Amino acid sequence: MFKPALSILLFLLCGNNLLLAKNPIVRHIRTADPSAHVWHDGKVWMYTSHDMDTATTYDSMDGYHAFSSTDMVNWTDHGEILHSCHISWGAEALMWAPTAIYKNDKYYLIYPHSADGTRNMRCGIAVSDVPEGPFKDIGWIEGVKGRWLDPCVFMDDEGSVYLYWGVNQPKVARLSDDLMTLAESPQVVEYGSDNFFEASYMHKYKGKYYYSYSARRGGFYGIGDSPYGPFEFKGAVNPSQKQDHHSMLEYKGQWYFFYHVQDWNGGTGKRRNVCVEYLYYNPDGDIQPVFPTEKGVKGLF
Repeated sequence: MFKPALSILLFLLCGNNLLLAKNPIVRHIRTADPSAHVWHDGKVWMYTSHDMDTATTYDSMDGYHAFSSTDMVNWTDHGEILHSCHISWGAEALMWAPTAIYKNDKYYLIYPHSADGTRNMRCGIAVSDVPEGPFKDIGWIEGVKGRWLDPCVFMDDEGSVYLYWGVNQPKVARLSDDLMTLAESPQVVEYGSDNFFEASYMHKYKGKYYYSYSARRGGFYGIGDSPYGPFEFKGAVNPSQKQDHHSMLEYKGQWYFFYHVQDWNGGTGKRRNVCVEYLYYNPDGDIQPVFPTEKGVKGLF
């Protein structure tokens, strides 16, 4: 069953009356793999996977949650927006890192899910009229399958949509207008290094394309002139995390870095919690490395 929305106040009032987020920003459930977006309602929306509090593997991850905020401190949990039991073609649980996009006046959730109970997955797609869901399964993206996938979807300025996915070898392809099929043959992403593991992510800053990903330890990135690459390898963006799966966005003039940790309140690599930090660029466009903090970010008013 979809769970009712729950408003949660996650804040710390300091002596100077500045409202601060306190990492992790979601504490009442375990969440991971944050896919953060600014939609047309002016809110930050974050879609996450759901770790069980007693999990010892990833196999029990069974659904996705949506959270929203207008100040980066107070987050509303809109409940469970899609569960494996609502996917007619899929197995029980095995709902891993999601991504999201707004297109054709609809909100789409794109996610890896197993059809047969193994870790060889399809790239599922679900749709909703509203950002908080619930989302309705409409099948999977033809031509995309493999080991856990970790998809990321990116819309360029002129409206073209690209899907990034893969484990050990990253791939990219443009999607059809309805997002249900690949519009071209996949290409291998040339990212300037040999340490890619999973969790591709793409964003754009001052006309440049930033391709980032998770290595087996830490997050890294490169910069290019095309969504296909090639990308000039720049080094670590999240160097100190053993496990990295991130997203980035600009909100009200400030850039933010969303990620998860695995050491909060008895957490492990299978019991994670979402956090947020500031993201800064150098004058030459390089990203300053992000390091986890407990204090998080200041509230917006």
